[in-house]
Amino acid sequence: MYGLMGKMTAVSGQRDTLITILLAGIHEMPGCLSYVVARDPADADAIWITEVWDSEENHRASLSLSQVQQAIAQARPLIAGFSDRTVTEPVGGNGLVSSRAHNRSMPTAVVIPELAYPDVREAVAWLCRVFGFSERLQIGSHRAQLVWGEGAVIVTAVANTTADLTHAIMVRVADVDSHYNHARQQGAQIGQPPADYPYGERQYTAMDLYGRRWTFSQTIADVNPATWGGQMKEGN
Repeated sequence: MYGLMGKMTAVSGQRDTLITILLAGIHEMPGCLSYVVARDPADADAIWITEVWDSEENHRASLSLSQVQQAIAQARPLIAGFSDRTVTEPVGGNGLVSSRAHNRSMPTAVVIPELAYPDVREAVAWLCRVFGFSERLQIGSHRAQLVWGEGAVIVTAVANTTADLTHAIMVRVADVDSHYNHARQQGAQIGQPPADYPYGERQYTAMDLYGRRWTFSQTIADVNPATWGGQMKEGN
C-alpha cells in the first residue's frame, strides 16, 4: 500500500469552502482505500489530508480523473500553501477493507464461499426459494453471485468430480501481491500467480494442505458487469 499525509493552508477565511471542494472530488477513485480531510483545531486556515492507496500508480492515475482535475481547478485559488508532506507505507487499519471494496462486479463481502453444483441455475433457484438468498449477478449458466445482507456466496459449476474438493473460498485482500509473496515464502502450492482480470480484480490462487482451492482477490477498478458478460439482477 501507498500512503500520503500532508498539511494544506487555505486562503484566510476560505478553509470550509476549500474542504467542500476537496470532498466533492474524491468519489470513484480506483485504488483509493482511505481519504480523510480534517481541520486543524490549532490553526484556523490549516487542513490535514491523509490518504491510503493500494499502489502509488493508482494514486498518480487519480490525478488525471475528470472530477479530480475539476476539484484541483476550483481549489487552486483558495490554497495559500502546502507543508509537512510525508509518504508512508500503510500496513492495515480499520476502514480500509470497506473503502477498498467498491466494484460492481464483486460482492462487498470479504470472505466468499464458492459452492459447486452440477446445475448452477437449478441451484440458484433452490437457494433463493428455500434459503432466502437473492441473486445479485448471473454469469452465463456456469456461475452466479448470491447475497444475504452483508454476506455472499458464489455458485459455480462443478469443475471436477473429486469428492469434497469441488468447493472453494475467495478472500478479498488489500494487497494481493504482498499476500502472494508471503504465501509462496511459507510454502503454499500456487495454482495461478497474480494476474489482472477484466472484471476489475487482481487475483491469485493457491491450494491449502488438503488441496482445496483458495482465490485471493484485490479490487483494482470499479467495473460494470455488463462489459464482461455479467447480468446484474434488479435491485442490486
